[in-house]
Amino acid sequence: MDKNTKIAFLLIALIIIFYPYFLPKQEKKAEQVTVEQTIPADDTILSDSVTGQVIEDQPVIAEETSEPVAEPAFKLPESVDINIETDLYKAVISTKNGSVTSWKTKNYKSRADTAKLVELIKEGTANLLTEIHLANSTVLKNVVYEADAENISLTGEGETADLLLSCKDDSGNLLYTKKFRFYSDKYSFDLSIDTTPVFDQLRPENAVRVSWPNGIRFTEVSNDGKNLNREDYYRATYYKTTDRFEDFDNNDDRENIKGEIDWAATRSKYFEVFFVANDQKFSSFSNFPASEKPEAHYTSMGFEVGFDKKSVPVKNMTVYFGPMDYQIFKTYGKEFELTMNWGWDIVKPFSLAIYWALKFLHNYISNYGLVIIILSLLVNTLVLPFTLKSYKSQAEMKKIQPEIKAIREKYKTDMQKQQQATMELYKKHNVNPFGTCLPTLLPMPILYGMFIVFGATIEFRNADFILWINDLSLPEIMFTLPFSIPFYGANVGLMPILMGVTMFFQMKDMGGADPNQKMMKYFMPVFLTLLFNNLSSGLILYYTVGNFYRIVQQKITMKPEPAVSKK
Repeated sequence: MDKNTKIAFLLIALIIIFYPYFLPKQEKKAEQVTVEQTIPADDTILSDSVTGQVIEDQPVIAEETSEPVAEPAFKLPESVDINIETDLYKAVISTKNGSVTSWKTKNYKSRADTAKLVELIKEGTANLLTEIHLANSTVLKNVVYEADAENISLTGEGETADLLLSCKDDSGNLLYTKKFRFYSDKYSFDLSIDTTPVFDQLRPENAVRVSWPNGIRFTEVSNDGKNLNREDYYRATYYKTTDRFEDFDNNDDRENIKGEIDWAATRSKYFEVFFVANDQKFSSFSNFPASEKPEAHYTSMGFEVGFDKKSVPVKNMTVYFGPMDYQIFKTYGKEFELTMNWGWDIVKPFSLAIYWALKFLHNYISNYGLVIIILSLLVNTLVLPFTLKSYKSQAEMKKIQPEIKAIREKYKTDMQKQQQATMELYKKHNVNPFGTCLPTLLPMPILYGMFIVFGATIEFRNADFILWINDLSLPEIMFTLPFSIPFYGANVGLMPILMGVTMFFQMKDMGGADPNQKMMKYFMPVFLTLLFNNLSSGLILYYTVGNFYRIVQQKITMKPEPAVSKK
């Protein structure tokens, strides 16, 4: 330990020891009442017991008095939790801030405990917060609402139920309402904010704000606290106008966008929240990078939208909170599917084709592992003509290898003549040197499309195959080593090893006498085994089945070379 390190540890120890002595003495707690600003006497409708906070967050401390205090004529309600249950989810709406404090989807299980439903709201946080901004700079927020219903339960197709939350001042005067309409068979609900009682006092711009500040709780965290699926890679927020679609990831700064906005969203890997403007469009959008809040670890980004006052006091919107399901997104007709990552433009058609092929086959075969096997066999059959042509090119290349070697020896120091003579040789024997590349390149967009589909499509989350392979979206883990191998990790799976072995046998009889090609036969299987070990087991299953297919195909279609007779 060097001198500077010792000094640093000493200073830290001193700070820890003496820090409590420098703290101010704790005073007796007094009831805190915070206001947004000093409100004029004639504005009694805007009581400071409703607003909840001052602009500069400076609390006003009530003075102690021995005189009896008269009971107010109207008591603000205590906050309660309202349980909402439909065929698709279980949710909790708190009358404090009218916020969503819990949201559990019934069709998806927790990674940490598969006996439980996945929870999409981080514990201790709240979303769907509302602020009403008045022209005199007063802000109505952090309120406790009155609810017209207790718990709501919906089952069956097309059933609906409403929940009305009323914000009142301490005299019982209505300020505004927040109305929910829930559906038994939808992940979305309608939200209407009626500002009629204070409409004349609203400020012109951004009068009504609705925010989802704490994002979506990451769902791919295991019981030991590890994130299994690189969820932070998919963290993003979006907004869409008539002719523009923009996305922000966690590396982007906070942006405040003005304009006519159709919808805004935030996503994790498999789940997403959308705010969709109905009737009147949103006038603003702001993204909240998760890096701004250290406590937001393992959550997606937050965002906020706003409505201008305009001429209508009721602001209507739809809120979707559920899985990133392409087919569900399409039913809304709002282009939600733009937020799904299907890869580069050149790969996107392959990704979508693979997705629809898998969904089609799954209509007839319930096990997605068997679906992947069948799809791999079908794809390899489709590219078979190109593969056979490649084998023919390889055989022709083998025959002229001695002549190519002779040309290289003859023109060692003249690369231009060497290339010219080699091309003439190819032309003489009608050999296409690039003929062996096409079957290698053709499956690559398909393979990348498979990587996209298996890695980010919710259909494969918790999809069983056989034995211990019970989630095709995750790496296969047969057992775990007590140590970690570079690039490979500590988890050992059977399929990545089978993939490497089958690749070796597939490549063993291919190529010519080129030393570089011989080296690749040994290097590539090992390299891909290390690389694929931590990828989704569905992708590895697809690739391994393809290797088996090509080994059998080579045995059937490739004729052995005749033995050279000795003279």
